[in-house]
Amino acid sequence: MQGKPSRGLRVIIFIILLVGVSSFDSANAQESTATRDRRASNVPAAEATVTVNEQFLNSFLAAIFDNLQEPSMPLTIGGASSPGTQGPSAQCASEIRLKREVEGVRTAVHFENGRIVGPLAFAGAYSSSILGCIEFSGWADSEVNLEFNSDHRALVARFHLREIHLNNVPAIANGPLLNMVQTAIDRRYNPVDLFTLEQLSTTVNIQPAKGALKLRAKEIRPELTPSALTLHITYEFVKG
Repeated sequence: MQGKPSRGLRVIIFIILLVGVSSFDSANAQESTATRDRRASNVPAAEATVTVNEQFLNSFLAAIFDNLQEPSMPLTIGGASSPGTQGPSAQCASEIRLKREVEGVRTAVHFENGRIVGPLAFAGAYSSSILGCIEFSGWADSEVNLEFNSDHRALVARFHLREIHLNNVPAIANGPLLNMVQTAIDRRYNPVDLFTLEQLSTTVNIQPAKGALKLRAKEIRPELTPSALTLHITYEFVKG
């Protein structure tokens, strides 16, 4: 007759079963985690798109001139006096101002062959130690390049002046003024942060779920077509 297992044997069998069940549960948990990770990785990135046309951008420019001061920047290169200088030159602040229109040329934006181009009308003054106060006006053919800058965490614009036309400038001052206008735009104005990731992020409260989700913008990709500018904004959703 076969006897019952001894106490020591029963303990060993119990330990083996316990370890086996624990290993099965652990493997099952790992498999579930891996499955969840694969499922999450298969979800496409969340993307929102914003499309604007020429009319929108030109209306935006008009709103700047209607509601704000004319954008300006100092001309302080080559001995020009900075704004606020004491003495006679204080009445002739060396600066350049963006204008709505100059001699029939209107500041505007156009989409052309996949590029953003348009004339920039401007006026200003230059306090010269030799020629005194030189008031000038003009316009420039410009091109705007858009790119996402990961350091700035923003969509930035860079303005490139391709050709500058000056009016009412003595021939002796034409060359230096052209260089100053070009440098003022290139060094003092560029780059311009249009939209930051923080500005495009938001939090949505979901009361039935007793919580909130933060829509966190991660990247902005501009796309130019012949008739519109489309911004592709990539988002991730995290608990708010």
